[in-house]
Amino acid sequence: MAPCTTVGRPAPLSHRLARALLIAPESALIAALLIINLFTPSIWIGAGMTLLILIFLTRFAALHLASLAIWHARWNAADALATVAYALHPRSPDALALRGIVALTRDDVGSAVALIRRALDLAPDRAAFALALSSALLEQGEVSAAERAARRALELEPANAAGYLCLAQALDAAGASPETIEAYLRKGLAHHPAPDAEVSLRCALAQHLAREGRLAEAALALSAARVVLPRCSRAHRSAVDRHIAEIEALVRPQREDHAA
Repeated sequence: MAPCTTVGRPAPLSHRLARALLIAPESALIAALLIINLFTPSIWIGAGMTLLILIFLTRFAALHLASLAIWHARWNAADALATVAYALHPRSPDALALRGIVALTRDDVGSAVALIRRALDLAPDRAAFALALSSALLEQGEVSAAERAARRALELEPANAAGYLCLAQALDAAGASPETIEAYLRKGLAHHPAPDAEVSLRCALAQHLAREGRLAEAALALSAARVVLPRCSRAHRSAVDRHIAEIEALVRPQREDHAA
C-alpha cells in the first residue's frame, strides 16, 4: 500500500500565475492583445494572436515528439526537437530537462547536470527533474549531491519507485550498509513501479544480492527483470540488456563454483 500523504496549503495566487506563465508565456501576450482588440479592433492584432498560438502549438508538439523520440531511443531527433522547443521558450523547464537527458546519453555529463539543474530551479516541485539530476550527478561522481537530489524527489513524490532506486545507488556509492541499500530497493519495488523503473530496480537488486553471495535470490531477481523487459521503452531495453548480461556473467560462474 502506498504511504498516506497530506494535502498541503494551496499555493498563493501569484505563485500559480507565475507557474502558468512559465509553462505558456504566450498566454499573457494573447490576453493583452485580446483586451486591446476589444477597444481598438485591428487585423494586425488578430494576426499577432494567431502567430502566438502557432508558436505555442509548435512548442507543445516539439516537446511531445521529443519525449516520444527519447522513448524510442532516437536521440538525434530528440535533440533536434528539444532544441526547437528551447529556442521558442528558453526558460521552458521541460525543454531544458529533455536536452539534459539527451546530453547524458551522449556522456556529456557536465552539460546534462547544468541543463537539468536549470530545469529544477525553474520548476522545483517536479520530482522527475530531481531524479534526472540525481542520476546525472551520480555519473559525475558527486555522490552527496546525488543523494540530496534523490531525497528531494522522494519528498516531492513519496511513492515514486525510481526515487528509491536513485537513493539506493547514491547510498551504495557512498558506502552505506548492504542492509540499507537492499531495503530501499525493495521499498521501491513495493510501490508497483512502471516497467522501466521496475526492471532497473530488479537489476540493481540482483547485482546487490550477487555481491552479497546470495546467488539464488539474485538469479530470481534477474529472471523477474527479464519478464518485465519487453514492456519497457526501447531506449531502456537497449541499456538494460547490457546490464542484465553483465549481471548474468557475474552470477553464473559463482553459482557453478558454488554447485561444484
